[in-house]
Amino acid sequence: MVHPVVKKMAVTLALVAITASCSSTGSAPPTATIAEAPPVTLKIYMWDAIFQEDVFQKLIAEPVKKKHPNITLQQIVRGPQTQPDSIVTNADNEVDIIMAWNDVLVQFQELKLLGDITPDVKKAGLDLGLFDAQVLDGMRDGEKKEILYGLPFAQDFYALFYNKDLFDKFGVAYPKDGMTWEDTIELAKKLTREDGGIQYKGLDPEGPEKLGNALSLPFVDPKTQKATLDTEEWKRVFETLKQIYGITGNQNTISNHAGTVNRFAKDKNVAMYASHGVVSGLAQSDVNWDIAQYPSFKDKPNLYGMVKAYALCITTTSKHREQAMQTLQVMTSDEVQLAYTKSTALLSALKNPEMNKHFGEDLPLLKGKHIEGIFKSKPAPFVAQSMYSGKARPPLEAKFKDVMAGKDINTALREAQEEATKQIDALKK
Repeated sequence: MVHPVVKKMAVTLALVAITASCSSTGSAPPTATIAEAPPVTLKIYMWDAIFQEDVFQKLIAEPVKKKHPNITLQQIVRGPQTQPDSIVTNADNEVDIIMAWNDVLVQFQELKLLGDITPDVKKAGLDLGLFDAQVLDGMRDGEKKEILYGLPFAQDFYALFYNKDLFDKFGVAYPKDGMTWEDTIELAKKLTREDGGIQYKGLDPEGPEKLGNALSLPFVDPKTQKATLDTEEWKRVFETLKQIYGITGNQNTISNHAGTVNRFAKDKNVAMYASHGVVSGLAQSDVNWDIAQYPSFKDKPNLYGMVKAYALCITTTSKHREQAMQTLQVMTSDEVQLAYTKSTALLSALKNPEMNKHFGEDLPLLKGKHIEGIFKSKPAPFVAQSMYSGKARPPLEAKFKDVMAGKDINTALREAQEEATKQIDALKK
């Protein structure tokens, strides 16, 4: 699924000028002079179409060319004819670098396209201490933490987006930072009401997956490849969601991400929306919105959904590993990272505090918004994904609907586990 963040930011991004030298912090001196380096063209496979070509050239290709004149970059964007398996089946799609969300890297692992880049990092002299440790950990193998599949480029964030007009309409104080789910549910009760023939909903948390992410819950154990739905942790998620959707008038249909964004941004009948990847969906909306810190579970304060970041990976098939590593160093340099985070709705992967200070400052959409609330939470630890995770999510969501229709939670989770197991076993055969 194409992630929505940044796609609509092309005009803003095109105005970004990388005027500073894009030095790769901590990199070792090149082994050859610029004049001696042979020209190479590196292909970058993009999971999402986040860069229009002019923006890609301005933000990525030109800084790389400035630092390494021998390197030319070409992007290949995932599409009907360029699915991940095409990288290994079509010579024209052979790539050197993969840029994809860390939670979909399992697809490339299955294709044997990912390997440990630690030797490349050491050879280049790159200091991994420059990255946010939690985000960097989201790039590692789920079991063998010493294996590093890629470098983080940018990370998404969770927040509580709210419609100020609805709070004003019903005379309710705006949400505050630091609220628990219990606090947020009580607030939602005050905003869930029918008025003028319109049913207003107090809170939309976007279904089980998002709450499960805040508890670092996998759908499938990547080691055993078995569903992990019938657990006390998922029971906790169901119990919390039942309280939310159990508010009279507040039951929302579990939809895809874009559909949920539209309920908040276009229909404007949702007072609070707790999720990630929302900002770009607000670009074409006139909803009067602001941000508060994402709600927390009481025993896990100041945590939102687990690490979701773009990974930059050197493919196992690349014939230009040194040049690919040089490219990664430029893309994760202070200069490129600062330009990117100023111009988009994604956070830098670097732990340099200057990055967050300038987050979104070139986006008119974020002017005057309480973005400070974003930084009061940290992502929950990332858990390794399984190639079968996509088969376990639908049964979980279907059984939650049964819970809202009256089914016992324990029974629903047991049935979700059984259904997911059947689907996974069928695929294995």
